[in-house]
Amino acid sequence: MSFNPLDPAVLADPYPHYRRLQVDDPIHWGDAGDMGLPGRWYVTRLDDVVALLKDNRFGREIDRVRPDLAPTIPPEEQKIAALAQGWMILRDPPVHARLRGLAQRRFVPRIVDGLRDEIKAWARHLIRAMIQAGPPQDLLTAYALPLTVGVTARSLGLPLDDLPRLAEWSRTLATLIDLNQSEETRTHSRRAVNELIEYLRLIVDERRRHPAEDLLSDLAHMDDLREDELMGTLTHLIFVGNDPVMHMIGNGLYHLLRHPTLLGRLRRHPDQIEAAIDELMRYDSPVQMTFRYVLEDVTLHGKQMCTGDHVAVVLGAANHDPAHHPHPHTLDFARRQGPLMHFGQGIHYCLGAPLARIEGEIGILSLLEALPDLALIEEQPSWQRTAAVRGLTHLPVHF
Repeated sequence: MSFNPLDPAVLADPYPHYRRLQVDDPIHWGDAGDMGLPGRWYVTRLDDVVALLKDNRFGREIDRVRPDLAPTIPPEEQKIAALAQGWMILRDPPVHARLRGLAQRRFVPRIVDGLRDEIKAWARHLIRAMIQAGPPQDLLTAYALPLTVGVTARSLGLPLDDLPRLAEWSRTLATLIDLNQSEETRTHSRRAVNELIEYLRLIVDERRRHPAEDLLSDLAHMDDLREDELMGTLTHLIFVGNDPVMHMIGNGLYHLLRHPTLLGRLRRHPDQIEAAIDELMRYDSPVQMTFRYVLEDVTLHGKQMCTGDHVAVVLGAANHDPAHHPHPHTLDFARRQGPLMHFGQGIHYCLGAPLARIEGEIGILSLLEALPDLALIEEQPSWQRTAAVRGLTHLPVHF
């Protein structure tokens, strides 16, 4: 049976379906209707995932080797397509290395570790607002999203007064990866992206006149960064700094609240939070897949992968590969971890991984400490209908 990541049964719980592929067909030609393609390869075993992500025969820019296979961009999508050219995650070397290098020094562990006190203070502020408003609350919109947007704004150097607009724009950027949008939603997305670009240009102009000690000022004064690349880099950092981290916190809290023994242990032993974050992300990572094109013909485990074929590298399946993670469907904070794939591998390893870890640790611990009777309202949640990112549509709770 052809694997379809948007099948309702897969969206509800993809891991049994991944296991079937690992056993029966680890290099599987399946459905790719989410991108309007005739099909794609799904690579599910951890060893193959690691090998592929380090193999330069697979890449992002198919137009460099097969211009005829480059997707056709309708006129109304040209501005969004141009913006995506500055998203380092969508580029291959040498452009990828140049764009990544421009931002990398602001995301080293030493610098992001210095943000801990600010992140704690911001988390406490959001929790106080939740308590003042009273239950029930949606943890995604009331806590996880504004927490991550606030941290991203602080990292880039954007005004905290603009957080409501930044949160809305962040969600809009997240919807751009969903090609099954209605035309009405797509029109709204285009309008919101235009608003975001104009907003960022005003901030950039101000930073060029009055530099500050932040990443936005660094980027605004780089002579080798074109204007479209600058806008692309900024919007990329806004997206990857918010949406996946929001779902990391949301997914993690959802599973903790469904495992009261582990929840109680973490409350008694908060020093175990680092191991807990790794295990929660292994157990149900917000980034389930990353994508590549085959840049030259490749034979993998007897399967002929042709130039131009689309490939889903299934990170969520790799994190559940029993060859490296025994009893993968058990949530266990004492687990001796095998290789973890939730931040990727190779040249596209997540730039913001150190900051995401800190946000997850502080975000979850702060909430558990402040709200000892936090409880789920819905045991059967709704998962958003996307292939690459796994996240709840909402997370209603009592406290």
